[in-house]
Amino acid sequence: MFILEGFKGKREWWRYVLVILIVFVGYNIGTIPMLMALWRSVANNPQLEQGDVQKFFENPDFGLFGIDSNLGLVLMLLMFVSALAVFYFIFRPVHGRQFKTVIRTEGSLDWGRIFFGFGLWLSFSLVFEVIGYFLAPDNYTFSLELKRFLPLVLICMLILPIQTSFEELFFRGYLMQAIGTARFSKVLMVVGSCIITYLVYKIIGVDFLPSSNNPNHASLARIAAQIGYVLLFAVLVWGSNNMFDREQSKSAPYNYKLVALVLTSILFGLIHSANPEIEKFGYGIMQVYYVSAGLFLGIMTLMDNRMELALGVHAATNFTGAVFVGYEGGAIQTYSLLKTTDLDPYLMTGGFFMLATLFLFIAKKKYGWGSFAQLNEPIYKPDENQALNHLLENGTTSNNSA
Repeated sequence: MFILEGFKGKREWWRYVLVILIVFVGYNIGTIPMLMALWRSVANNPQLEQGDVQKFFENPDFGLFGIDSNLGLVLMLLMFVSALAVFYFIFRPVHGRQFKTVIRTEGSLDWGRIFFGFGLWLSFSLVFEVIGYFLAPDNYTFSLELKRFLPLVLICMLILPIQTSFEELFFRGYLMQAIGTARFSKVLMVVGSCIITYLVYKIIGVDFLPSSNNPNHASLARIAAQIGYVLLFAVLVWGSNNMFDREQSKSAPYNYKLVALVLTSILFGLIHSANPEIEKFGYGIMQVYYVSAGLFLGIMTLMDNRMELALGVHAATNFTGAVFVGYEGGAIQTYSLLKTTDLDPYLMTGGFFMLATLFLFIAKKKYGWGSFAQLNEPIYKPDENQALNHLLENGTTSNNSA
């Protein structure tokens, strides 16, 4: 079982906090080239003000800063390149297991599954957009500049999958395994600690994007704020562990697949709360969309016992938005073939539900999945589960012999 890989290696709680902290730092280091480019534009353009850099995070339009959108896309993706590189190199030293265990249980990467997921979901997405175009053609504008479009396609083929892969490896791999192989009671403690930490930071008003006239100071302050958040969270988890930790029955399950699925999907939605489309189209409906997307990707990961399908589907989603159909106010602004000015988030979410359901049933038939009821199966630590079965078998044999 894919999720049981989390039982391998070293798995003390502080190791997960350490990895998350270091990945946060890596992500923020990746923002430095983009911030430097923005501040350089402000310095060279008298029409721009220092506050425009802060506004950029609400509306990430590089054109306002005189930066080519293709270059801007690369600068944005560097954040994820940096985060994935740090995640890859820190994982094995901290956890004492191979990085590939985050992706699958054994063997090499199944590229066939990646391309199947990518191709099928890309086809679904394009059909949906074509239907939308014929229903409301006035909402779309067409533009093709080969000298800009071709480099965009190359960027989206080579670099954009790094961003989607990082999110999948971190949420559907690392966090799914971490939550699924933790005691259920401890998971509740961590969730409570997260809520308390969030409330504390809301009360004291820490800004995760503090303003500063100095780009280096702004970047350092941003990193310091996030490090402080993780450290406070770590202290709360450590305290709750020491206060409430108690021995559980060896026969009791560690956790349930459904708990890991739901929590990672909620986290996936929350991490996208900073995206500009959240404010533009409404927090509620966009959170429904992102959490549902997390559930969709998580379901296929658990049913298939590997991550390749999710890697392909997520890459197809962002590839469609970057290359074929972009929308105003989105997190990614590119030289896409079509731009839509009036995105209906309810229609988008409804269409997503239908396509996701169809995709899951096609994949279920193709790869011979069992019942979806297995998504709520209990999770046992392998050696404890085997010891329990051995004990029961021996006990039954002894009783029969007597």
